[in-house]
Order: sequence, then C-alpha cells, then structure tokens
Amino acid sequence: MNINALLINPAPEAPRASPPNPRFITAPSPSTSAAKLPPTPPLSTNKPMRHKRKRHDPKPVWAIMEYEVVEGQPLHPQQRQSSQAPSTPQPRPQPPPVMQQGNGAHLQPQREPKPYERELQSYERPVTNDSRLYDEVSRKVCDFLWENVVENAPVRNAIAESPATQVEIEARWGHIQEKGTGTRLQGVHDTECVLRKDFVDTLKFESTMSLQQHQKMNKCLNLQVQQSMDPAAHRAQIKYKHTREIDMFYELDQAAFNLLPPFTQKLLHSTGQRQRIRITRDAKTNNIINQVIKLRIANLEISSPQTEWDYRIGVNLEISWPGAVEALTPAVEPGRTVESMERRKDRMSYSWLNVYQIDLTQVSQGQGKNHELELELDSKALIDAADKVKKGEDNNFEGLINGMVNNLRVLSREITPPAPGVSV
Repeated sequence: MNINALLINPAPEAPRASPPNPRFITAPSPSTSAAKLPPTPPLSTNKPMRHKRKRHDPKPVWAIMEYEVVEGQPLHPQQRQSSQAPSTPQPRPQPPPVMQQGNGAHLQPQREPKPYERELQSYERPVTNDSRLYDEVSRKVCDFLWENVVENAPVRNAIAESPATQVEIEARWGHIQEKGTGTRLQGVHDTECVLRKDFVDTLKFESTMSLQQHQKMNKCLNLQVQQSMDPAAHRAQIKYKHTREIDMFYELDQAAFNLLPPFTQKLLHSTGQRQRIRITRDAKTNNIINQVIKLRIANLEISSPQTEWDYRIGVNLEISWPGAVEALTPAVEPGRTVESMERRKDRMSYSWLNVYQIDLTQVSQGQGKNHELELELDSKALIDAADKVKKGEDNNFEGLINGMVNNLRVLSREITPPAPGVSV
C-alpha cells in the first residue's frame, strides 16, 4: 500500500513561543499529499547573490508571531506594520472564565489546546498555489513507520494475540559514528538528512550525552513544565514524573519460550538470535513493574551536522512474558558477575498530549554511568491514526510524526553551542 497516496493533510499543531535563541528558529513546513515542489532553477552568474540569513542571526521581525518576544521585549504593533510581509492580526484568545467553589475558592476550568492553523502566505506560496508543503525528512519517517508498524503483519499479529505486548516507537539523541574510528559521521551533506539503509552498515549509533548536557537539558525541560502550567500559556500541559528502576536480564530458555503465544514464538524464532527477558523492578519497593522481551524491528538514522546530536528512530516490539521470575536463569556475560549485570535507571519523564514522552535518564551499571535522552511516541495513537488514513477519514498520522521530528530538532538545537562570536 502506498502511504503517499493515502495521507490526508492534518492541521498543524500550535507552535510554541520560542526564546530569542536562534537555534530554535524553524520555518514551518506543513505536509500535503498534493504538494509539488518547483524544480531547482539553473545556476547563473548574472544575477546578484541574495543575502542569506545565517543560522545564528536573530529572527527577522516579519517571522515573529504576535505572542513572541524579541530580545526579551514584546513585538510592538508598529514593528509588525513595518515588516515586508505583514500578516492579518488575529484576536487574542480570551482567558478562560473563573469558576467559584462553595467556599469562595477560584478554580480555572480545564484548558483544551486549540490547533493553530497557518497556511503559506504571499511569497511563501509556490507557483502551484499549494497552501502547505510537506517536510521531506518527516515524510521519510512516515514511510518508515508505515512499513515497519502499520503494514508489518507479524508485529500486528503479535499485538493482537497478547494485549500486554506493544510496539515501542522510540527516538534517541546521540551521534552516528564510523565503526572503525568511532568519529562522528562527516559526510558531503551540510544539513539534516535521512541515511540510506545500504550506508548504515558501516556506521553505529551511540546514544550518550555528558553530565553537563544532562543538567542543561534537565533545566530546559523543567522550565517547559513550569511554563505549561500557566493558564495564560495556551499550550498543552506537560506532566513530570521521577522514577528509579532496576533492570535485570534473564535467559529465555526453552521452558520460558514455550509460555509465549504462537505468533510471538514464530516471530522470535524467525530472527535466529538469542533473546533475553528483562525484569524491571521499582528501586524503592522491589515490586516488579514489567517483564518483557525487547525485539528490535528496524532503525532509521537521521544525520544532523548543524546540531550537537544526530537522531535514531527505532521500532521495537516489547513482548510481555507471563511466567514466574523464580524459574529463570540470570544472564551473565563472560568476565562479569550477576551484580555487575544489574542496571539502575534514575529517570525524569516529561509527557504531554497523551502521545509524547521524553525520558532523561542516568543509567548506572557496574562502575560506569551513562546519560540518555529519548522520546517515545505512543504507538496506539499512531496505529489508530493510520487506520483512519486507510478509511479515508480525517486523521493526524502525519501530524504525530511531524511533532516527533520537531521535538528532536528543537532539543538538539537547545544543547548546540553557539557559533564562535555569537552571543545568546
């Protein structure tokens, strides 16, 4: 099935007000299945070269919305009127009404974030007069998830036969490195791009960050939580959760394998690889949280040479294992002890809209510590949207994926050091 022939244009979500940090500047690129990009014009030496805004230049006045600020100051009406491409001012949303309890206490009603619809205006529109254009990187991610989640029959069968089994759609920040040298990929490209499958065999992805980057990201995300709690923010509320967990791995022997349902057994057997059972416990109570076999389905690597991190989007099947832990044998690698195989996770989670969750985690194993940043997209929401695509109904399939990719970009730009000589 060709997904590009089925996709329906979703209404883009409300953009968040960005600080004057130029790394946050992004040009909106909504998607449309009917969008056609004009061909690249031939090179010419007769025309004067137009000045291009550098990546770290301040955001131009005409690109700033009414609710944004420039260098800490609100944008004044006369500044908007002097812009080259002014937009029609929109009325400011009214604050929600205040309700009173019987004791006189004031309560704010629950806010529902409204989608912000913006079409291409004036010079932005191509010769075909399309109101929206799709983002090529996001569209490649759409194709990847459609193939490996939506149209993946073995995966869908495994989910159907065991309600506790689920697809994990997880994006990681890190570095794409050369296997031989361990250096970050430096290709001929200078901007973000998706790597071809036949090229990634010589590469590896390292999902890691420094302690200083971990601390900076923690402050950034905590600030977003605080700002989202403001009733006047008009944005989705971000929920925070701090957990401490312990992972232990056990061998999947024949007796444990036989406890799995038929489709899942067939799927695991087809890989030809040894699998392990991961038992996760609450570090405080020692209660078991889950028992899963994590089966990797596919990965997609995105190189981003202009920012601190590259991205990997992975599809995994988290297979619920129903047996008793007491019957399992701990998995111990050569030269290690059972205790050194224990993995402790100190995790701060940030979730919103019931579809996205960012996990900032410190992982301790043996004498080593690692810091990781991950973004998870709710697979049930994606599959539900994909089913609507097939039925020709209004859906947010592409919007969900655009949001995931935008989060990867924004946080990577947040952690990217400024260019030499640029103050932020």
